Amino acid sequence: MPTLTTTSKGGRPRKGDVEAKSLHIIETASRLFAQQGFAATSVEQVVAACGVGKDTVYRRFPSKLALFEGVVEHARIKTQAHFQTTMATQTGDALTQLRAAARWLLTVNLDPTLIAFKRIAFSEALVVGQSVAGRSDDPIMDRLLALIGEAQSAGEIAPGDVRFLAMQLLNCIAVGPMIDAMLGGTSYASTRAQTAYFDKAWKLFLDGARR
Repeated sequence: MPTLTTTSKGGRPRKGDVEAKSLHIIETASRLFAQQGFAATSVEQVVAACGVGKDTVYRRFPSKLALFEGVVEHARIKTQAHFQTTMATQTGDALTQLRAAARWLLTVNLDPTLIAFKRIAFSEALVVGQSVAGRSDDPIMDRLLALIGEAQSAGEIAPGDVRFLAMQLLNCIAVGPMIDAMLGGTSYASTRAQTAYFDKAWKLFLDGARR
């Protein structure tokens, strides 16, 4: 495997090479944590799988918990970027875009790697729970709130607490299938099954349960 590090004229690694090596460590650790869980994965395993020196890893991530935090933060940034890319292609009114965002939420909450990280957060709550707690900044939720507000203004959704409605949308669309997947279920593994579930859940969210 080719080395990831080259040096500048001054003898220091180039910034791009440093960033590439950090990304290589994060991606390798992500794979091992997802496959083995938190307790069964050691920094030494990550070092061996990366093919880098132990000091190289510890300079960036001084502990296994710090490494897992880095993995989760990397996943968060990738997820947000994917959401922005998905929504940038959406056209139509606020309700149409809200539906697209809700469908994306179902898909991303069933992503196997993210499911694995959520299992770790629950099963190792005493170790990693507080460290990977939700951040205050959440551009995905901010976009949902904005779309719900716009749909209300257009008369497509009844008036009400926007944040409460956003939480109910998440519960209706994503939480049940996510829990099923975390428990090892495969009911929503296929795109066809996800779409069938989503169509019914979206209709229920819009119409309510009353006949």
